[in-house]
Amino acid sequence: MIEGRPSDTALQVAAARAAHLRFDPAPHLLDDHQAADLLGTEALSMVDLYADDGPWMLVENRLFLPLRARYVEDRLREGYLRGVRQFIILGAGLDSFVFRQPKELEDVRVFEIDHPSMQTWKRTRLAALGWAIPDNARYVPCDFEKSRVPEALAATDFDRDQPAIVSWMGVVYYLEKATVDAALRDLSSILAPGSEVVLDAMRPWDELPERYAEIRAMMAAYLSGAGEPQVNRYRKDEIIRAIRVAGFSEARVEDREEIERRYLSPIETAIPLSHRFRLVVARVE
Repeated sequence: MIEGRPSDTALQVAAARAAHLRFDPAPHLLDDHQAADLLGTEALSMVDLYADDGPWMLVENRLFLPLRARYVEDRLREGYLRGVRQFIILGAGLDSFVFRQPKELEDVRVFEIDHPSMQTWKRTRLAALGWAIPDNARYVPCDFEKSRVPEALAATDFDRDQPAIVSWMGVVYYLEKATVDAALRDLSSILAPGSEVVLDAMRPWDELPERYAEIRAMMAAYLSGAGEPQVNRYRKDEIIRAIRVAGFSEARVEDREEIERRYLSPIETAIPLSHRFRLVVARVE
């Protein structure tokens, strides 16, 4: 991202989540009513880009980006039943979980970790909105390309002896693979048994339908201009191997048909599930 500015892709993620509520019928994958407020008046116009007559890839994101957030929050709910009381959000951006968390999860400590520029912008926005920071929220600055997550967490009340759910959505493909490998090793070293890292990874271009190739150059130009180029993609066996080599006891890539059955069958949508992403779970036993 560009130093001193909010992440453009973080704004886009919030816009997609707000658009899901505006343009899609209930029931929704994620009731993120805070997303539009977090964007602010200047960025709120971005939501219109995700309307039905907008670019097809943005309409696709209008479904997938709320879906991946719902997926990781479902992993947190399942973890809570096993005794998990820590939730780490790496690359939190404009995530709003702490402001819409269900009461039964309010004893979960939530650690939002993100680039200092993004976090400063968000904290300023929260102050402008007059939103009180929940007692269980922790804001932890960390530049993933320059700093290590264990060092950032060491300055907090994160308990390495207790399990955690780690959300690493929308981050991996902006990092060099060596950085991803190092971050996975770091997470493996500090996470207690019963922990999970839940992430999404981009699939290689040659695995995608032709329609994605047609917009490849345009996507690359936009992201590079925003200072957030996508620099890696993983095949299924490659991401599993990277996770296992890092020291995790289990790595699982979610089946596309299972995701469609679980999340899309119960709702009314004509939007197809994106082919670009894999949803991945790394476990510590």
